[in-house]
Amino acid sequence: MHFAFRDQGPVTTLLCPALERYDFIHHAFCTRHTGVSDFPFSSLNISLHVGDDEEKVLHNRDLIADAFQMNAQRFLIIDQVHGDKILVLDEPLGSHAPYESAAFDAMVTDQPDLALSIKTADCVPILLLDKTQRVIGAVHAGWQGTTLKIAAKTVDILVKQFNSKPEDILAVIGPAIGPCCYEVDTRVYNAMAHDEKQKHLFGRSTKNPGKWMFDLPLANKLHILSMGIPEENIFTSDLCTACQTDMFFSHRGERGQTGRQLNFIMLKK
Repeated sequence: MHFAFRDQGPVTTLLCPALERYDFIHHAFCTRHTGVSDFPFSSLNISLHVGDDEEKVLHNRDLIADAFQMNAQRFLIIDQVHGDKILVLDEPLGSHAPYESAAFDAMVTDQPDLALSIKTADCVPILLLDKTQRVIGAVHAGWQGTTLKIAAKTVDILVKQFNSKPEDILAVIGPAIGPCCYEVDTRVYNAMAHDEKQKHLFGRSTKNPGKWMFDLPLANKLHILSMGIPEENIFTSDLCTACQTDMFFSHRGERGQTGRQLNFIMLKK
């Protein structure tokens, strides 16, 4: 079992034991439980851009920060736009992290006290750790980012800019929509299946012509493997957000009206 639900104070999180063994980081894939937001954002929504009340969103962020004895201002939350731009932070920031309106879909840093944070409600959150150089990364990968191989590009930054060795990097793929629920159309199929090696990521839907079921977490795992990271260093939760809307927000499972959960990794001071 690579993942376990844990109560961190009042907040229910999903943690990866492979990362827990390193006491110089905090990490968590948060659930939707134990926040203050009302339906349809109930209850631990951390996104300011889905229609929720701003005060409640900020209160939810404070709840998570308090649970990990952190400052909520240190959550580095970006404006995810389904691209492949990667924010690299190799110098200290000021008293807060001013990137919420900056358009990126991944982050890398070797700086402590910065919680690289990904918002999800079906897309794939990926946390990276170079356990030797003490460099971390966080990736948001929907189908467009996956097509652009954003996970592989983020690993490449660790290797080229931070001198990471692939064998020292751990990659953790959190809860996301699974192949059981992720039906895609010809546009996605053509974008991803042009490579014969990737066609096995798709399974034909039995009901809808021109539709396929797509394994988004597996696609990202294959991209990470292509960068030389050993398979034993890659951990996948295998939890489908659309199947478990009692535990996670799901854009697909809740027809677009829902919140976003927080997924983060941080180097401690």
